[in-house]
Amino acid sequence: MRVAAINDLSGLGKCSLVADISVFSAMRIETCAVPTAVLSAQTGFSSYYCKDLTGVIPEYTAKYKEQKACFDGIITGFMLNEVQANNALEFIKAFKTKGTRVLVDPVLGDDGERYMNYSEELLGAIKEMVKEADIITPNITELCLLADVDPGEYRKYSGDELINYILEVSGKVRGARKQIIAVTGIPVPEAGEVGNLMITEDGHGLIKSHTNGVHYSGTGDLFAAVLFGGILNGMNVLEASKLAGDFIRASVEDAEKGGTSGNEGIAFEKNLGMLIL
Repeated sequence: MRVAAINDLSGLGKCSLVADISVFSAMRIETCAVPTAVLSAQTGFSSYYCKDLTGVIPEYTAKYKEQKACFDGIITGFMLNEVQANNALEFIKAFKTKGTRVLVDPVLGDDGERYMNYSEELLGAIKEMVKEADIITPNITELCLLADVDPGEYRKYSGDELINYILEVSGKVRGARKQIIAVTGIPVPEAGEVGNLMITEDGHGLIKSHTNGVHYSGTGDLFAAVLFGGILNGMNVLEASKLAGDFIRASVEDAEKGGTSGNEGIAFEKNLGMLIL
């Protein structure tokens, strides 16, 4: 199988295209990287170099059309601006066929706050991408932004009330199109646990993973890639999300043992064998 991954390439941080290529390779999937930016380190570091690659996606689109490239899946991540998001939408429309699955990770914010590159134009473009997606993997903040809801309002709720609130907001995002929504990084009452809520046409399920309270770079990218790889390999949503949760749990534990900082990401390299199906 072959997946086109539209995302940034960061040197330090174990995220984005590094996560996509590593995970898909372990899961027997070829990755065609389509870079949105090249960074010396992910943006959580105090300083980093960033090369904006706006304009690259249309060039890739034209060449892949010329070469009659086909993709079993398309996954999108970090977009620097609305131009890139619109270009990614055009890429999806150009290569999506009946047999192509599309996962959109709407990178917009976290912890109730918008990222520094956020704009209303970027949000609008990502909303259009979401309409073309079979699977979306927002955190709670991003889900609220997609639904035009205050991104910090979810903090009023906990436990079952929070889950019900997320389900209500998700209904505004899914609309008439019955997509899979994987809402990541949900606070749960149990100490040392974090939840990922999987919402499908048939219902929903909460998958819990270990957390030590440290925000590690790349965990969202890794979760999305493993979830997508599992689904492409024939797993159902809950099976794929459990595999992703177990993989991240083991990698966080290894990061703890090694004293890795959050900006450096988790020690996923040690656990790629878990993904060989």
